[in-house]
Amino acid sequence: MIQLKDINLVFNPGTPNENRVFQNLNLSVEKNEFVTIIGSNGAGKTTLFNLLSGRQMPTSGEIHIDGENVTHLSEFKRAEKIGRIFQDPLAGTASNMTLEDNMMICSEKGFKGLKISLNRKRRLFFREQLKHLDMGLEDRLKSNVGLLSGGQRQAVTLLMMVLSDPDLVLLDEHTAALDPRNASIVLDLTRHFMETRQLTTLMVTHNMQHAIDYGNRLLMMDSGQIVVDVRGDDKKSLTVEKLIEMFGRVRKKGFVNDKALLSAV
Repeated sequence: MIQLKDINLVFNPGTPNENRVFQNLNLSVEKNEFVTIIGSNGAGKTTLFNLLSGRQMPTSGEIHIDGENVTHLSEFKRAEKIGRIFQDPLAGTASNMTLEDNMMICSEKGFKGLKISLNRKRRLFFREQLKHLDMGLEDRLKSNVGLLSGGQRQAVTLLMMVLSDPDLVLLDEHTAALDPRNASIVLDLTRHFMETRQLTTLMVTHNMQHAIDYGNRLLMMDSGQIVVDVRGDDKKSLTVEKLIEMFGRVRKKGFVNDKALLSAV
């Protein structure tokens, strides 16, 4: 599903502020894999997502998604196949529109024919889908999304993204801004949707235990490099202590990220 070939990314090349983010980065992700990604601040996690989504173009190298070379394809074009959710729970929905209108825009991929297509059959379908969230939102279709809590909005964003039927899902610390209870709800929904719909998923998290508990493959990044790549039975037997130890063996230094370490306690 994903193949990165010899990716180089340099900001401000040839200047005193030159910053080489990636150097000959290679990565392959199989279809239906659920990959969790962890690393310290500045490791390149979000930049990797920006490259995949088309928000950032590489200095050199190639990006292939589902067999297509998308290296120079715009973010707008890639959005037809990629669903991305950000850390901010307000970013994925339109606050001044109703819940049903938000869901309609998503299912129709735009505003065209919004009111014409929003019929009784569609409303019943949206109600049934919202029941999966177990938040009582199936009875609030005509409520403005701005009245929902952050956890509810992020759960709705996740549902809408899934209903848009993407080929690739990018989750960029999508529970980091939520309280523990809502974060747990959204993560469980994430696991349910990704597994039942067999979606190829990359999930960045600052929580080391979440990186271990979710998905079938784990990547650890540092200074623009993938330094740990664990999957299958090896991932199932991982602990936070083992993960930190693996990082130390590879990088010859301690893992320094207060946010991740505190989350692991």
